[in-house]
Amino acid sequence: MKRNKMKVKICCTMLAALVASMALAGCGASQTAATTAAPAQPEAATTAAVSQAETAATAGAKELNLLAWEGIESEQIETLERLTGYTINYTPFMTLEEMMTKCTSNSVRYDAAMCSDYIIEALLAQGGLEEIDTTRLSNYGKIGKEFLAPSYDPEDKWSVPYSGGQIGIMINRDKVTAPIASYADLWNPELKGQIAYTSDMRMAMCIANLVNGNDFNATDEAQIMAAKDKLAELLPNVVSFEYMGTNAMLGGDVNILVTSSSAAYKVSKEPGNWEYVYPSEGMHRYMDSYVIPKGANLDAAYAFIDAVISTEHLLRNGADTNFGNQYTNKDVLKDADLTDLQMSICYPPQEQYDKAHYMSNIGDAALIYDEAWTELKLESSGKLE
Repeated sequence: MKRNKMKVKICCTMLAALVASMALAGCGASQTAATTAAPAQPEAATTAAVSQAETAATAGAKELNLLAWEGIESEQIETLERLTGYTINYTPFMTLEEMMTKCTSNSVRYDAAMCSDYIIEALLAQGGLEEIDTTRLSNYGKIGKEFLAPSYDPEDKWSVPYSGGQIGIMINRDKVTAPIASYADLWNPELKGQIAYTSDMRMAMCIANLVNGNDFNATDEAQIMAAKDKLAELLPNVVSFEYMGTNAMLGGDVNILVTSSSAAYKVSKEPGNWEYVYPSEGMHRYMDSYVIPKGANLDAAYAFIDAVISTEHLLRNGADTNFGNQYTNKDVLKDADLTDLQMSICYPPQEQYDKAHYMSNIGDAALIYDEAWTELKLESSGKLE
């Protein structure tokens, strides 16, 4: 599942330019910071600039370094700056692996970072996170209990859940009459040429692990390759592998979506005889959370996390706009106008969370998944690019 894309707020550090004659962009439009040569300055101008910087520092200028998914808009940053009292230097990332690299590089001290499941485990293994004192978060009590105590942080010591979703099965019941109650039911030959299946490699393979009766996060090579073989058996039923699949469903190209709740929610907003299924094996859950990297300014970190999960921030535009990938702050539901179907997509019952599966850190086994996925691509006859 792909997280929200982020626009970029560019910020430069003046002192680095004066000392090294180069300006480092702490937040750039690309995945990495951009470096540009600084023009030479007269000695008097340099002295004046240093004096201004020292004055700002001694005046208690408050800055916060944020690492988060690409796509945060300037209006959102401005709201968070108002709520926290900090100037926010925002650095985006496009993949969780990029997030991990930036968070552990020590080139920038990040005060708050958005992160997800298995990367949180990986950071913990490296001792890269500060333990979170939730008593310092006035809005923590608004988080629904179904979002707490995930498998990657069972004591809620290292992360604060912000927004999440799941992989379920969306069905056009005007076209599909076969019973579907599980991921395994998708292999029914009656469903030939009717499915758009998630193109996220880990999600796709882990679902096949479940269908094979293995652990969702299997690390045994034989089990991983068996998951690939299982997906190869599904290929006659699959029209395409899609990250979202909304257009394929609404356009009538497919009648079944195995995809994120955000895509299912978009389909549900259009007229149709839709059914949403929580697979009996237990749905895959994903969650974007905020963590505090080691060495962070704790006052800044707590101010930011408390603000980002606040109702004032989440409803800053007058209405919630994140249904499908739901916010964990349940106050956003007070004025929500959702159908029963949309409610089931956005906020499954507690028992579904209890048996849900999160991705975990699988270490070197990731290389085996990559190899298996490459083989599946070759067998997919162009369905999987």
